Amino acid sequence: MFYPVFIDLQNRPVLVVGGGTVAERKVESLLEAGARVTVVSPEVKNSLLDHASQQRIALHQRQFVSTDMDGVLLVVSATDDAATQREVASLALSKNVLVNTVDRPDLCSFIVPAILRRGDITLAISTSGKSPSLAAALRTRFDRVLTEDMARTASLLGVVRPEVHERFPGSDERKRVFDRIIDSGILDWIGECDDTAALERVRRMIDEIS
Repeated sequence: MFYPVFIDLQNRPVLVVGGGTVAERKVESLLEAGARVTVVSPEVKNSLLDHASQQRIALHQRQFVSTDMDGVLLVVSATDDAATQREVASLALSKNVLVNTVDRPDLCSFIVPAILRRGDITLAISTSGKSPSLAAALRTRFDRVLTEDMARTASLLGVVRPEVHERFPGSDERKRVFDRIIDSGILDWIGECDDTAALERVRRMIDEIS
């Protein structure tokens, strides 16, 4: 059983072992998260060469060595070489470094879920490594459910959150405020308002509670 968690990778060192198509996808998602990515592989895709030339990643075109893992927060093993997979996973375990070995949940201390994003909302879907294909299919299904209005709602609540925390010192009070906003049917009525009108309506609700 895996514990679901979201990790802040902004400016954190991450190692990717491998340079093929899978590694390419992993690097793109890590860069989107703001990670400082180092790639180690004898052969790499052209896109990774481009990232290296633009200094978006550090690239070492050679075999993995143990010192590559020094100082990294986590490592993604995206190579097809079974011996290297085992070496990377074993070393990560000994160094207490989180490791994801692609398509090998038995060699993972964390797994990467199928991700669906709408603005500030992120859905992470996992089958605990049993079936990535099912996770991808579920992501497609939920894609029809997660709307832009839901993302607008999350953004709006983020705007008023500091105001609510300033005006209501207790956690129970703050929960009551946010429950009132959600119970107002905001996910339905926000589509009828522009952002300014929606914010005004939410602030009126907060004033009424005060």
